[in-house]
Amino acid sequence: MKNRKFILLTTVVIITVLLSGCGSSNTSGSYKSEARASYDSGDSYFNSPESYDMAMYDDNTTTGSGASMTTENATTSNRKLIRNASLSVETKEFDELLVSLDARIKGMGGYIENMSGNYGSRYSSYRSSKSAYITARIPSARLDEFINSVGETANITSKSESVTDITLEYVDMESHKKMLKEEQDRLLEFLDQAETIEDIITIEDRLTNVKYQLESMESQLRTYDNKIDYSTVNIDIQEVIDYTVVVEEEKTPVERMKEGFAESIRNVGIGLREFGIWFVINLPYIILIAAIAAVALIIIRAVGKRNKRKREAKREEKAKRHTEAAARGESAQENKAEVYVSKPDKNS
Repeated sequence: MKNRKFILLTTVVIITVLLSGCGSSNTSGSYKSEARASYDSGDSYFNSPESYDMAMYDDNTTTGSGASMTTENATTSNRKLIRNASLSVETKEFDELLVSLDARIKGMGGYIENMSGNYGSRYSSYRSSKSAYITARIPSARLDEFINSVGETANITSKSESVTDITLEYVDMESHKKMLKEEQDRLLEFLDQAETIEDIITIEDRLTNVKYQLESMESQLRTYDNKIDYSTVNIDIQEVIDYTVVVEEEKTPVERMKEGFAESIRNVGIGLREFGIWFVINLPYIILIAAIAAVALIIIRAVGKRNKRKREAKREEKAKRHTEAAARGESAQENKAEVYVSKPDKNS
């Protein structure tokens, strides 16, 4: 008896879902996706969006050419678009630009999602190393206005925009969300009418699964809504002395040589100026290094003089010994000569 009730209850649930889907396909202004297939509790609720007809946007859709025009207008006005942009900008007033961007973003109803910066050192170089990277969320309706306002206060060197159309995915999820809510309502009704523990457990188990899918889908839809309503803008900011020329007319060789020569002269002047600044900044180190070098030079010269004196003393001693040896040699030769002379002649 209990098995029969369970089979009967399951059959009623399936037939109710099927009839609801078929009935909604014949109702004006309903979502056509509900009649695409029977709802299976084990299947994924996120089906392929390609099978959807864009005519589902319009509640007054009819057949014929009028339906095509209505569908086209509805498609244009109800598209779910995610717009993002990336900007690389240069500025001569880094701190002022950051304050201006913060005020402009908040004034347009947006907010800064992330920000990182490198504020450099005033002693590092004449070319400032200040830079910043900002990720801002701007209301999509005012994205173009925001980009134009940035171009008025900074030099935009590069810009890229992207648009992602999630219309089909969004409509698919909304349709399944509607189906899940209808099933949730029916399951609650069946739960009130259930008489056995087995039926109550079965219905509550399915009801828990439906609630989980419904909450997950609502969370995804809220995420989509946030991305649709607020565009993400990535801004890379660099502080420079001279702006990069983004658009430039073709120049003659003579003009290019003149500008190149002037640029070289300017760079030489900047280099001399920076060398003077560097020299003054590092003067204590230069003095310390010079003092160490002077002491080392004095020590080296003293050691060199001492070694030179030793070498000269050795040479003198060697010369003296050589002289004495030579003198002793001459004396020996004289003695031999005297002996030879005093020796008697055998023939006399």
